[in-house]
Amino acid sequence: MAVPALFICLVLGVIFGVKTFLQKDKMAAGGGITEPENKVRVILPEENSDTFDSLTSGEDYETLPTEPLQMPTAEQPDQEFSPEYLPVDGGIAALELLEKFLAMGTLEERMPHLESKLPEAELAASILNAPLPEVLKITVDIRETNPIEQLIDYYYHVDFDDGSGGENPQTMLVRTRGGGAPVVVVDPFLDLFGGQFAKYAQSPTAESGVFQVIISAGAFCYDDVPGADKKFTLKILSREDTKEIAKAYFGRNSKIGEMLEDESSGLAYGQAKACTVFMRWNTDEDPQKPFLEALDLKALNWNP
Repeated sequence: MAVPALFICLVLGVIFGVKTFLQKDKMAAGGGITEPENKVRVILPEENSDTFDSLTSGEDYETLPTEPLQMPTAEQPDQEFSPEYLPVDGGIAALELLEKFLAMGTLEERMPHLESKLPEAELAASILNAPLPEVLKITVDIRETNPIEQLIDYYYHVDFDDGSGGENPQTMLVRTRGGGAPVVVVDPFLDLFGGQFAKYAQSPTAESGVFQVIISAGAFCYDDVPGADKKFTLKILSREDTKEIAKAYFGRNSKIGEMLEDESSGLAYGQAKACTVFMRWNTDEDPQKPFLEALDLKALNWNP
């Protein structure tokens, strides 16, 4: 009786050993591992990849599914969000207004669609009270927002026919305030295209002036002005990458010089920027060599 019992135990032991070996071999081959159903596999691009469209290489990362992004709706009145992050469509209306404004022929037509700090009598004596030259091209430049004052500024590059087969490149600004209709900000247009600044820069005068122009600051002064080694140059432009209308100068230790040394000021060397500039004709340093001096940047924009 002992021999058959011993034989049966031996057979059972062999069967158990073979089964255990087969299970381990299956686990090693991955056949016994399954990924959790509540996970998805995401392949991230390599660290130096230029775009997330390149998903041909990288490491595998497992992550739980995330909830879809919820956009603010009328049914969520308690959810606060900034208008700055909502889809922007005001640029369409701004461009349409600019095209119509440039095609108008009188100040009376333009008056309801403009913003200016100048008296109406002065506007009536300007180029705004007559047809403008033919517009060859309008190009969208930049869009700037001011949430505090609820302003959205749309800058445009406008190429006018110069009357001799060439182009007269200008910069124009259309502004929306709050939920109001867009308006054309005309004071910079009069300073630049209207020739107000060019007239001031022609010859010395005792009066100072404030002009809304495009500026570009240079870190050197190569011109024959008093104390050139202690001054920087400010080019006054109608648009980036155009020949300057005139040059103004400022001291290295002036307010503008300090702004250029401050990386948080919003002003940088060689950067073309729409600014409101306070300047005068300096006849004090050397009466024989008067020069246009930029005293201050009253604003890094064209806000009246």
